[in-house]
Amino acid sequence: MKYAQKVLFSSAMVSMLLFTACSDFANAFSPMPRQKVLKHPNGNSVQDCGGGALPIRGDAESFWRKNNLPKGTTEFVCVDGKAYLPGQEPKK
Repeated sequence: MKYAQKVLFSSAMVSMLLFTACSDFANAFSPMPRQKVLKHPNGNSVQDCGGGALPIRGDAESFWRKNNLPKGTTEFVCVDGKAYLPGQEPKK
């Protein structure tokens, strides 16, 4: 009886480890890692000028700094890969 319990316990532990490893592996290749992104008031995610969602941490700060936008800006116009406040974009 003890042998069967050990085998069952070992099988359960291996299954849990495999499940955890597989879920971590799958998340590593997901298109967007699970992170919080900036949202418009309507609930849609804020997209940078390359079409990617702006994460709340790190990338958003550098995006605002690179484009000379006030911190927290979610409304901007993209022209040739650069973001401008509405009405301040270069005229063509």
